[in-house]
Order: sequence, then C-alpha cells, then structure tokens
Amino acid sequence: MRTRAALAKSDRGEGAVSYIAVIILIAGILAAIAVSGIGEKIQNGIEGAIDKVSETEPGSGASAS
Repeated sequence: MRTRAALAKSDRGEGAVSYIAVIILIAGILAAIAVSGIGEKIQNGIEGAIDKVSETEPGSGASAS
C-alpha cells in the first residue's frame, strides 16, 4: 500500500503538463482556423454587422462617420 506522501510525489508536475497540453490544443485550433480561411469569413461577417449597426436611418439627413 502506498503512503500519502508517495502518492503526492507521483503527481508532481501534473498541473504543468495539463496546462501545456491545453496551450498546444488551442494553438492547433488557431492554426487550423488560420489555414482554412474561415477566419476571413468570420471577419467579413463581423464587419458587415458593424456596418449595418452604424448606418443611419434613411432620410434622416445625418451621415454615418
């Protein structure tokens, strides 16, 4: 039977390994998005939505800046 100290010692460094794995996973997802071109589609959609929101009502005489 293993003691509590032996069990704690065997888990040392586990947190760092998990964080590194998550960082690598996120980097892989971002790389896939950059390569696939979907990022440009998302950017165009956001810009289009901003343009729609920033437009003034027709006939109001005010110009959008």
